[in-house]
Amino acid sequence: MEWQEFALIMAAALTVTMVLGQWTAMALGCVGMLMLWLARGDIGLSSVGSVIWNTANSYILIAAPMFLLLGEVILRSGVSKHFYRGVAAMMGRTPGGLLHANIIACALFSAISGSSVATAAAVGTVAIPEMRARGYAQRLVFGSLAAGGTLGILIPPSIVMILYGALVEESIAKLFMAGLIPGLVMAGLFMVYIALHAWFRPADVPAREPVMPWSERLHHGLHILPIIALFLTVLGSMYFGIATPTEAAVVGALGAIVLAWGYGGLTMAVFVDALMATVRTTCMVLFIIIGAQVLTNALTYTGVSRGVSEWIVAFELSRWVLFLALVVLYLFLGCFVDGVSMIYITLPVLFPVVAAAGFDAIWFGVVLTILIELGQITPPVGLNLFTIHGISGGAAFSEVVIGSIPFVFVMLIMILLLAIWPEMALWLPSTM
Repeated sequence: MEWQEFALIMAAALTVTMVLGQWTAMALGCVGMLMLWLARGDIGLSSVGSVIWNTANSYILIAAPMFLLLGEVILRSGVSKHFYRGVAAMMGRTPGGLLHANIIACALFSAISGSSVATAAAVGTVAIPEMRARGYAQRLVFGSLAAGGTLGILIPPSIVMILYGALVEESIAKLFMAGLIPGLVMAGLFMVYIALHAWFRPADVPAREPVMPWSERLHHGLHILPIIALFLTVLGSMYFGIATPTEAAVVGALGAIVLAWGYGGLTMAVFVDALMATVRTTCMVLFIIIGAQVLTNALTYTGVSRGVSEWIVAFELSRWVLFLALVVLYLFLGCFVDGVSMIYITLPVLFPVVAAAGFDAIWFGVVLTILIELGQITPPVGLNLFTIHGISGGAAFSEVVIGSIPFVFVMLIMILLLAIWPEMALWLPSTM
């Protein structure tokens, strides 16, 4: 069979399995094995064992569960509550009030968690009751939390960047550094939008937050420092070459455990819950990766990867028209496919085209991460939307979706800024 026939069979099989509600990992793996059998028979299927072993034995991927454990311990031990109240005390009197605290808290928490969902949940569980009691518009609260949570996979550490770097064989540490400045800039853009919204629609925010004495504000604000110290320890050890991302992740997880113990929130039940949540998420991600790697192997065996790449190159698109087409493609996929699956389904086919067009792999990793972030807040499968809805206390799902839409356009502006000034992502890695 020609590669076009293999591509059609693959697309049809994936569509059928997904529509029937098959688990993503099973769908990817089964379709991959079908393609291998059609291409090489039993010889093709014999390669599956080595694919599974090599993927599960990856040293780089060890960092992912450690960063997940770090975030889970901080979330479940109650440290995140002290942290959020500290940020809220320092930002409460600014235009937009606690909405800015949501973004800053998400940005700082994302600097130690690596997970978008964990960031949204950690800040949202504390923020929603307090902001609802103060009279903030629900849509704006939900939107700021859902969008702020997306910073969890852009500001390092980032689970998505670990997976991307492992797949395209790029430095994880450099990818982390590349995401730092864009992440901070995007957090700033979110805050600019909130300030403008508060200016033009003052009814959506309280007139003024209650006045808090400086002594009390400073007392609460001190709770921000341990999180910042943990972030600097993890990121600084990678930047200065003291530790690999995997080693830094272990140090971060140990630091989170010590911090939780210091706050008195580390009980055996809390630790076991954090471990179980980490294991569940890690297993889910790992099974998706294994299934996707089986499919990737099949794409190589059948020539689909090479054929699609040559087909796209034959159009002779300019590099920026190609870039625009990729943005549209990932925006569409983000509405239906989770970020991990999107990376492993598309990159084996599209990354050679991206590289041939002259785009820097580190820079494209940052752009791809933002596009995956967009998928987190676009229905129908945006995980952050479901996370915020789940802790909203019975609000309509449409309220969460409508509140998040303006932040989608802010994130598109961020992608435009990166296209205009790629140095925003590339300068810091170049100093390592």
